[in-house]
Amino acid sequence: MLVKQGKTTKIALIGYTLADGGLERAFSSLSQLLHDSYFEVHVIVLENKVAYPYYGTLINLGKYSKFQKYFKLKKYLNKQQFDYIIDFRYRINPLMELVFLYYLYSGFKFIYTIHSSVLEHYFTSSKVMANQIFSKAFKIVSVSSEMNAIIKKKYGFEKGIVISNIVKNKIMNSEASLPFKYCLAIGRLVSLKQFDQLITTYCKSDLPNSEIHLVIIGEGEEKDRLQKLIQESQYSNYIHLLGFKENTLFYCKEALFLVLTSNYEGFPMVILEALSVGTTVISFDCKTGPSELITNEENGLLVDNQDFEALKIAMNRMLYEKVLYTYCKENTKGSVAKFSSEKISQKWITLLKSNTE
Repeated sequence: MLVKQGKTTKIALIGYTLADGGLERAFSSLSQLLHDSYFEVHVIVLENKVAYPYYGTLINLGKYSKFQKYFKLKKYLNKQQFDYIIDFRYRINPLMELVFLYYLYSGFKFIYTIHSSVLEHYFTSSKVMANQIFSKAFKIVSVSSEMNAIIKKKYGFEKGIVISNIVKNKIMNSEASLPFKYCLAIGRLVSLKQFDQLITTYCKSDLPNSEIHLVIIGEGEEKDRLQKLIQESQYSNYIHLLGFKENTLFYCKEALFLVLTSNYEGFPMVILEALSVGTTVISFDCKTGPSELITNEENGLLVDNQDFEALKIAMNRMLYEKVLYTYCKENTKGSVAKFSSEKISQKWITLLKSNTE
């Protein structure tokens, strides 16, 4: 059980948006986790896009111009005098990161979170800039062990720690059940998720002829292209783009299985959430995260990375190999028990209370 802090620790969570992607859902989830652990939480977004729930005080700077928002951010940080800043931004522009390091975050303990194996998105493409980030940050928190090892090897950074995303398995029964059996994919409709190839692979599998539909949840820049691909396929009535859904767990629980076909990941929340509600998963063994969540033929199927023929075979196995399918489903929930909110909360509490008491 969580114990209330003796002294209220003030935390600023800073990100661009609270909508659309797995990074943003992790941003949302951490606000709840820290709020429920008796921290004083301020959620600061830099773009005017809030769809996921938040906990604590919301500061939406997205309504201001680029220059105004950063002056207001600095003023707010100085006024509140936070014990810690936890940063959920992509960090691509070296010049902008200099502004954050030497102006906006100057005088604060700040923690950078890493959610993808494409490290240039978080440290910029400049190794000089990356070294400055490492020297100034209080901690670098990676969401997977593999990612932390890559950072250590590539940059020689020894002080990184691993705190995984939490599993949230509270299901809101606010949606109507779909009137068919389906496999499910969830994510932003962008090229790295490779939903186009998933659709093609699904059409080549035996699932459509067995009246197993494919449902894709998400919004993004590739929506029109994917819709055209679906319309041109022979199984257009079996493939559905549902758009953005806040309540993805409802669809996870009712799916026969989840499919992940990303080119790369960080720590894929969709796999964690599916397993937490008893739904087995098929995933590429891409960098990083799937291999830390899926044990092949135990709680799902881990497919050789980017092998779409093997993916088709795995989808057919879930259809025909009933014993394997049932066995994997039975092992789903237990396999992610270590990612419970209480266990992840304790890791954050240990980190955040260390120098504030």
